[in-house]
Amino acid sequence: MMTRRFVCTVTSIVILAIPAAAAHGQTADVSSSPSDLASPTGHTILNHAIERASIQDDSGIELAFEYIVESAVESINGDGVVTETETARHRRYPLEGLLYDELIERDGRPLEEDDARKEKEKKSKFVREARAHAARGEPYEPDEMNVRFDRKLMGRYNTRLVGTDMIRGLTCWVLSFEPRNGRLPDNRRIDKALNRSAGRLWIAQDDFGVARISFEMQRPFRYLWGLIATLRHVTGHFDFERLDANLWVPTSFDLELDLRVFFRRIRRHIRQNWVEHRQIGTF
Repeated sequence: MMTRRFVCTVTSIVILAIPAAAAHGQTADVSSSPSDLASPTGHTILNHAIERASIQDDSGIELAFEYIVESAVESINGDGVVTETETARHRRYPLEGLLYDELIERDGRPLEEDDARKEKEKKSKFVREARAHAARGEPYEPDEMNVRFDRKLMGRYNTRLVGTDMIRGLTCWVLSFEPRNGRLPDNRRIDKALNRSAGRLWIAQDDFGVARISFEMQRPFRYLWGLIATLRHVTGHFDFERLDANLWVPTSFDLELDLRVFFRRIRRHIRQNWVEHRQIGTF
């Protein structure tokens, strides 16, 4: 049970992570004009990308759509052989002004009574907490492991422009990112993984949307004070698409992780695909 919860936690981290960085930890200036793109730097490109993402977040456009997401989690033994595969299907939709993920199928079948009851309880708790926070005028963050693409996050990285590439017909700048030297934020559990990760971003040249990201956690860290588990290694990549002129959404991610729980080594391959989406409101 501890293993499954741990895998789910890592999955939730990855679903919402869109790592990018203000170059050398500088505060991004979003007042740049198109003329600064004649000879763009990684810093300039990320300034525009962060601004575009902020505009999307502020618009609430994501809340005008609902999504169906399918996932598969493969258990892998020491010889690299898949020993078990678990699948699930989620509906992601707006609830109390936030996006909510609801489990609707497990292993290709409707939820059994116990799972359905737990999902109903989870949803009720989400609604209560969201309304209580709203009444107090406070933002509600139901999962402290969530990661957002903003300057607060990205100040921990150095970035540089390393080239261009084509992604699904889009010309993209390719940026590398890696943790800065020195002390980095370490207030949440997720910070330990972020501070150890490096990778690349593909940013569309026509509107600065993040089209792809790949990353690798370079050093292990202990989870739950080292008493339960050590996350030894993680690699992954995400793809995003432009669903609307002002909306980029995930289409897929692929994650491989290696952890040790007590004295047992556990390897997982996690895949997730956004297979359906439809507009249900206006923005």
